[in-house]
Amino acid sequence: MRHGDRVKKLGRKKEHRIALLRNLCRSLFILEKIRTTLPKAKEAKKMAEHLIEFAKRNDLAARRRIYRQIQDHKLVKVICDEIGPRFSERHGGYTRIYRLGPRLGDGAEMAILELVEQSNPDTITIRRKLIERRHLVEAQTKKKAKKEKKPKEKKVKEKDTQAAAKKEKKEKKVSKKKVAKKKAKKIKQERKAKKKTKEKKGKKKRKK
Repeated sequence: MRHGDRVKKLGRKKEHRIALLRNLCRSLFILEKIRTTLPKAKEAKKMAEHLIEFAKRNDLAARRRIYRQIQDHKLVKVICDEIGPRFSERHGGYTRIYRLGPRLGDGAEMAILELVEQSNPDTITIRRKLIERRHLVEAQTKKKAKKEKKPKEKKVKEKDTQAAAKKEKKEKKVSKKKVAKKKAKKIKQERKAKKKTKEKKGKKKRKK
């Protein structure tokens, strides 16, 4: 006897499974049509229809219940204002599943999960831009601005200071070497002069 089979595990633990179903429902409400494996589609269908039931009520409590599963205020507004009223005359059966057959790689059975009543493709693209792309563009622009402005100026300043310090060190070394060479030349000249004076004095003594 198989106990504990009310919930399809989908090869995942509870937290991972819930996150997977929430993401599937999120993409379903944005695109109104998704392609996934058959067991995932069946489980996501249950959650999606449950959320559409709350969207048909369209009160504060219902919006909060939807926000528990889909944590995006803009998408919750779209679900309650656009998708919910579309199914006001229906009592269930808000989504449908089409079977596509086995996948080529691993043989998993694929399916399409979609809403029964869909909106125009233009509205779907606008919705996708509003919900998905805006945050990505903002994050990318912020990262680019941070990378381009602040660190580059600092690097340039640091490079300039390092180059100036290296030049000063080289100049100091060169000056020290020159001073040492001059001192050595003077010492040699003094020694030669002393030797010459000694030789002259010796010659004079011999002559006397």
